[in-house]
Amino acid sequence: MTRFRLRFLLQEIDLPQGDTLIGRSANCQVTLDDPLVSREHARIRIQGSTAVVDDLGSRNGVQVGGQPVLRSSALDNGDRIRIGTQELVFLELPVSAERPARGVTRSTGFMCHCANCARAYPAELLACPSCGRKERLEEDTLTGSSQKDWGLELAAEAIQRARSGAAKDVLERVLATGRLGLEQRLAEGRSVDRAVVDGLSLAAGEVAAARGEAAWGRWALSIYASLGWLPPAPLSLGLSTLPDAERRLLAPAAQRVLDSATARKDAADADAQAALLSLLGSAKL
Repeated sequence: MTRFRLRFLLQEIDLPQGDTLIGRSANCQVTLDDPLVSREHARIRIQGSTAVVDDLGSRNGVQVGGQPVLRSSALDNGDRIRIGTQELVFLELPVSAERPARGVTRSTGFMCHCANCARAYPAELLACPSCGRKERLEEDTLTGSSQKDWGLELAAEAIQRARSGAAKDVLERVLATGRLGLEQRLAEGRSVDRAVVDGLSLAAGEVAAARGEAAWGRWALSIYASLGWLPPAPLSLGLSTLPDAERRLLAPAAQRVLDSATARKDAADADAQAALLSLLGSAKL
C-alpha cells in the first residue's frame, strides 16, 4: 500500500490511515505556529490509497497548488498545500521506500523558537536554520511561568531588529513569537511594559500594511482595547492606508479601543487620539 508524508521546512511527517488535523492547537497532529492558522485549520484524510484535504472552516482558508479549497480537495504526489503563511508538500511513497532514520521525523510538527532571533523552526533540528544558534526559548520561558521571565522582552528585541530591515515574512515569523508571549502574560493578568506592547503593535501594523490585510491590525487593536490604552499614532495612521474593504473590518476593534481608553482615562497624547479617531472615521465610510 502507498505511504504518505507531509514535508514541512526540513522535516517529513508520516500520515497514517484516517485523519490528521493541522492547526495551531496542541491537540492537532501537525501543529503550526502561525497567527494566520486557525486552532483547527485543516484535515488530511487518508483512506486506502487516496488522500483529501478539508478546510475546517478556517478564517484564512487552504490552498492546493495555488487554488483555494472550497470544502475539500483530492491530493496528488507533490501537491503544495498553503495554510496561513506555511507551505507543506504532500508526498506519496511506495511501501518499499526507505523510512527516515530515527529522530528525523515526529508524529507531530511541533516547533521551537530560537533564543537569538526568535524564529520558529522544527524541534528536530539541532540549531536554528536562520542564525545557527542552538539556544531555544523554552515554552515556560515564552509564557513567563519560569523564573527566567525574559522571553517576551527577548522576542520584542528580536522584533525591533527585524523591523530595521528584514523582509516582511521574516518580521511576521518573529512577531508570531512575541504574540504568544504577550497574550499569555495578559491571560495570566500580569503587567506588561507599554514600550514592549507598542513595539509589537507597530510591527503588526507594518505587516498588515505590507500585506494589505486587516488581520494583524485587528490583533494589535484588540490588545490596546484589553488594556484600555490608546495605540501610538503611527499604528493608527499606518492602518488607515489599508484598502477600503480591509479598513472597514477594523471599525469594531477601533471602536472598542476608543471606548476602553475613554473609560480608563488613558493619558496618551492628543496625536494618538486624533489618529485613532481618523482611522475610525475612515473605517466606517
